[in-house]
Amino acid sequence: MQKLLSSLLCAGLLLLAALAVSAQQIPNKKLSQSDLEAAQAETKSAGGNQATLVYATRLDAVQKGAFDSLVVIYAKGNDYYAMVVRAGKRYMLKTAQKEQAIQTGDRFQRLGIKYEEGKAPLLRLFATDNRGALRNVDYRYNGLDFVPEGQ
Repeated sequence: MQKLLSSLLCAGLLLLAALAVSAQQIPNKKLSQSDLEAAQAETKSAGGNQATLVYATRLDAVQKGAFDSLVVIYAKGNDYYAMVVRAGKRYMLKTAQKEQAIQTGDRFQRLGIKYEEGKAPLLRLFATDNRGALRNVDYRYNGLDFVPEGQ
């Protein structure tokens, strides 16, 4: 009986560890536990119970050196959505006339940031289409919102 309980306890701990690791489809090992929990909460709040957290990171998306922005990428079905959470406000990253952060049917790959003198940093979302071709969508903070700059 003691052996069975020990085995069940070990199995339960392994399951919890596996769930914690798979909290993001693309793991970010540098993300703090509190940021991960915030990203999961934002995912459910914005996307509902069917939304899945894909990737989250803390960046300096508005001003270089001020790491006050949590970037959250989540999926609902085959569509990917993105947001920047900063100072309690949610900024959705949208392509022209669409709610998605990248084109419908594309698959999120990674996120980058580019610094330019005298401008807010450029957030670049990389995605692949169904043929495997890499595309990107750029977003920049304009003082009020994050707007797409190019594809």
